[in-house]
Amino acid sequence: MNARRCGTLLLLLAIGSFQCLWAQEAAPVPPQEAGQAEIDKQVKLNKSILLEGKDERTRMDAATLLLLSESREARREVLNALRDPNNPAARVAVCRAIVAARDNRRQIAAREEFVEPLMALLSTENDPGRAELAAQALLLFSYESIQRRLETLISDANTPETARLNAVRALKYQPDERAVFKLIDLVESPVPGVAEQSRTALAVLGLAVPDDPNGIAALAEALHRRGPEAFLDNPEIMRNWLISRENRVRELTASVASWEQRYMGVLGRLYDVQPDEKTRSDFLAQQLNSVEPGVKLWALGKVDEMRRGTGKSRLSEQVESVLLGLVSHRDKRVRLRTANLLSLMWELNSTTQLLDQLQIEEDPEVRHGLFVALGNVCYYASLPTSGVKVPDEVRKRTLDLAVRFLNMPDGDKTRSGADVLWRLLEQDGLEPSEIDGYLKALANRYGQVAPEANHGLRAELLGAMARLCAERSKCRVQAAKLFGPVFEPALGDGLEAVRQAALDGLANIDKAVAMRRARSGLLDDSAAAIRLKVIDLAGEVGGQEDLDWLSKRLTTEGEGEPAWQAVLKILRRSGADVVGQWAGAAEADPAKWSVERRGSLLVLLEQKMQGENKPEKVREVRTKLFGLYAASGDTARALEYANALWETAKDGPERSALTAELLDRCLKAANPAADLVGGLVEKLLSTQDLVADGPVAKSLGAYLKTPPATADPNAVLTRLRQIKVEQPEARKGWRKQVLEWEAFANASKPKDVEKVNN
Repeated sequence: MNARRCGTLLLLLAIGSFQCLWAQEAAPVPPQEAGQAEIDKQVKLNKSILLEGKDERTRMDAATLLLLSESREARREVLNALRDPNNPAARVAVCRAIVAARDNRRQIAAREEFVEPLMALLSTENDPGRAELAAQALLLFSYESIQRRLETLISDANTPETARLNAVRALKYQPDERAVFKLIDLVESPVPGVAEQSRTALAVLGLAVPDDPNGIAALAEALHRRGPEAFLDNPEIMRNWLISRENRVRELTASVASWEQRYMGVLGRLYDVQPDEKTRSDFLAQQLNSVEPGVKLWALGKVDEMRRGTGKSRLSEQVESVLLGLVSHRDKRVRLRTANLLSLMWELNSTTQLLDQLQIEEDPEVRHGLFVALGNVCYYASLPTSGVKVPDEVRKRTLDLAVRFLNMPDGDKTRSGADVLWRLLEQDGLEPSEIDGYLKALANRYGQVAPEANHGLRAELLGAMARLCAERSKCRVQAAKLFGPVFEPALGDGLEAVRQAALDGLANIDKAVAMRRARSGLLDDSAAAIRLKVIDLAGEVGGQEDLDWLSKRLTTEGEGEPAWQAVLKILRRSGADVVGQWAGAAEADPAKWSVERRGSLLVLLEQKMQGENKPEKVREVRTKLFGLYAASGDTARALEYANALWETAKDGPERSALTAELLDRCLKAANPAADLVGGLVEKLLSTQDLVADGPVAKSLGAYLKTPPATADPNAVLTRLRQIKVEQPEARKGWRKQVLEWEAFANASKPKDVEKVNN
């Protein structure tokens, strides 16, 4: 009785497995063959081992590799070995590999090609042991596909008796009632050997066959009445039966998946040819109403693509209505996919449907998805710019659900609860007494997570608390009061993410306090992100005491530029004397300071001097700026400061002296900028003539007579020749000076030189 009940249970499990597998999604298509040369090499190696291997185990392993390969060449070699009567060891190895593959539920590609070779082996094999292996290998196929061949082999009078006996042996392995009843019929065969072999086969199956014909008929009738249950007591029959049913389930599942893929492909092509968004929406609405869950899932994917792809278009009301209804669909996959989609569709008020389904949903994964969607919709509705509004009661229920998820042991659900809490609490609309309870729930949950249990979760909870202390949070004051004591000790935590979240939280509460705390332990933190955060804090609220350690970071990779920006921010809050010290240090050691940084310091110093109304200092700084940009080849910026200096200089000698001073700075360069020199001289000539013994003429003459070794004086002289003045007669000194310079120029004068000032 117990064995019979166990067998019945196996039958039910097999049927259940069939139903579950039928409903599963399509299996992925095997990847295409790659590296054909390497595959061919392996096939040849395995073939050699199969045909020439020294032991049975090695040959069987090679046969298995060839049998389970997707290569057509590998399958061809297995079939050739199975057909070769001169290598029985290889045929045995292939049969054993087939039996093992079936027992282990392994897929064999193009298995229908093995029917004829196995039947040929069965009809020609004289060794009973090898015939038994061939009979077991035929279990690879359903009884329907080999029934006619086996029965023909047994009934054909021209067939050798050995072949007929081999076919009888094969019947006893087939997990099918018809095979058993065929064996009972063969007990009365006129061929003695067939009758005896049939009786032996039935005995192996646990069926004692009477000697008289009436007893045999009674046995067959009893078996007919009992049906499959008659064979439950025989473990061999049941094992083969179960394996064959499972293999059949896989075949049907693969077939269903294949047809489903084809159907989805057709749907995709029909969708693509729809002329506009309206017709596409209508088409999707039809598919969303399909009775097949697979089609609904396909349509949900397309809805998501449409939502993300268009950006501007709104889904039709019909599609939105169907979506809301799918939240409660009977298929778990559809409910979950719908929830995930609604979590991104904030503009669609789905709170009622989500809350209703959450009350009755039993699947934990779907409950989680529904909650996330509900939190997103409520958050969007709470924004001031939102066109969707939800009742305060819905928001309150969502917050209560968030606390429940927050306190769940599963880390992902805890994260979701914390995420919904901070996003809803940072908006307005709750009483302080209500807010306090939710804030405490968040702090308490953080305290319950053991440091060694889940580092990431602690950091994320602390991050949610930090965001509630930010300026945009409507409960910032309450959150700061409650969470401040939590952030302080977390700054010394061993996990980088926890320290960073704690520093963010303290900075959101009070940047100055956070900076003081950071100076005492985080300046040289092992985490680059935390060091950068401290540098940023120093720029926002730091003082002169931070300039020293920041200066040491100016050349550090990844921190140099942030440290420099922080230094500039601090210097802007400092006095002119501090800025002057930095500018002087940069000027004294130009190799360590880029032109841009030196320029930024001088510009800042210029602003400080202007603010203190010190024109002489302003002039001094501008002169340095001119020299800096002139030396670096930045003519435009150099002229900008030259013009600024010119505007503050008086006419006559003062402007001549200024021009000479600027020229001296230009001409000291290894290769002076000719355009800059020409621009300065043009500016002077626009208001006065050149005096032969004046500072400008002396400066230019000294350069043209004795230029630097690396300079080309002709470039400057050529630029000077191009200068034109509006009143040539009033600039006779200039004309005379140009002619004099040409006379002693190092290079010969070009043949075609325009007359000066013509």
